[in-house]
Amino acid sequence: MAHPPVSGTAPRRQVRRRMGRRARWLAAVLGAAVVAAGAWLGVRSAGGPLGLAMRALGPLVVTRRPAHGKGRPSAIVPYRPSDPVTILVMGTEVAPSYAAPQLTDSIMLVAYDPVHHTASAISVPRDLWVDVPGYGYQRINTAYENVGPAGAALAVEKYFGIPVDYYAVVNYTSLVRLVDAVGGVTVNVPQRIYDPCYPNALENACTVLSIPAGTQHMNGTEALKFARERHAVPGEDLGRQADQMALLMALRSALLRPLNIFRLPAIVGALSGTVDTNLPLNELPGLARAVLRLPKASIHTSVLSYSTGAIANWVTPGQADVLLPNVSVIHQETAALFSGVLHGLRGVTVRVEDGAAGNQPRATYFTSVLQGMGIATLPPRTASRTNYRHNHVYVNVAIARTHTVPEVARVLAETLGCTVQTRSIPGLSARVVVVLGAAFPNVRP
Repeated sequence: MAHPPVSGTAPRRQVRRRMGRRARWLAAVLGAAVVAAGAWLGVRSAGGPLGLAMRALGPLVVTRRPAHGKGRPSAIVPYRPSDPVTILVMGTEVAPSYAAPQLTDSIMLVAYDPVHHTASAISVPRDLWVDVPGYGYQRINTAYENVGPAGAALAVEKYFGIPVDYYAVVNYTSLVRLVDAVGGVTVNVPQRIYDPCYPNALENACTVLSIPAGTQHMNGTEALKFARERHAVPGEDLGRQADQMALLMALRSALLRPLNIFRLPAIVGALSGTVDTNLPLNELPGLARAVLRLPKASIHTSVLSYSTGAIANWVTPGQADVLLPNVSVIHQETAALFSGVLHGLRGVTVRVEDGAAGNQPRATYFTSVLQGMGIATLPPRTASRTNYRHNHVYVNVAIARTHTVPEVARVLAETLGCTVQTRSIPGLSARVVVVLGAAFPNVRP
């Protein structure tokens, strides 16, 4: 919900609301920083040193099942470096292991395409009004709190038309320490930033924020303020997103400084315990190294815009200010941005079956999600039995002379947290069959 700017000394509640509105995206910065740190280690290390570095990175990952609702399995999902990969980065204000409610006010879908050597990212507005699986229409930032990473990923897949292979849940509290650990960042500030009411450290009064235009070297605290500020930035949220991207690029450059080989303990310590992910940790250096080697022209970013009709302001019956998504426009934009990810999903027909008991229309819901990705589907149906605990992806070898696994089967297996199996199903025209078990989130309240 949008709030007017605060001026003068404000009550604690008013300043805190402003802080919450603009601060939580910072966890996405940490998510990107984790990838960058992994790349730095991959670039600087080999053989024995790499193993040592990976052991040092071990504490970054919080291996646990999501605390809220049903999530995708916390076990590591297989990853092939030769295939496109997508990661849903979600940011919270608290550590991933904390049991308190966790609104993900920062959400970003990122992808790397090793075939075309490109990377893509799109920001997901926290106020996007979506059908949260099992909870009905709510802001998309409530999905992780209610149903864990599975629900958040499913909502993003439905409204953005892109499959989510992996997730990373991070918090922003280590940003200051990380920037300080790498020796600060150098950022080009497009024009002077002046805010007479930037929240103080206790979030109970205003302070003056003033950042000169031009090239600025910032420590952690200064970088945090630069990245949070929106009221004094042209375009407010859109302008702030540009500043955030500039900070990420500056952090990327800082991590690659040769001097930082001596700062490894501080860098690892700054990120320790801040990430919950199902991305295989041993693949992180190679993946991040490949992304960092890309020229800037091969890295594409996007935000949803009013001007394209992708989003529109709306007030709910409960008087909440939200953003209505135009799904067809969003799908057009993401299809162009993530074309490499979607390329391998064409040409194969999929049937979705509900393999769990109850009255949840899982198969119907997931079929619509696949159709949004441009995947050809048959009508959904109930499986031959309804006691499946987990999700399954089968390749129907009855209609193919080869047991080669289609790309769409691999992607769906990653998305659903399972492995690909083969099965002969004579008379069925679908090459791939998905059976949804009880692990799949409820889709209706």
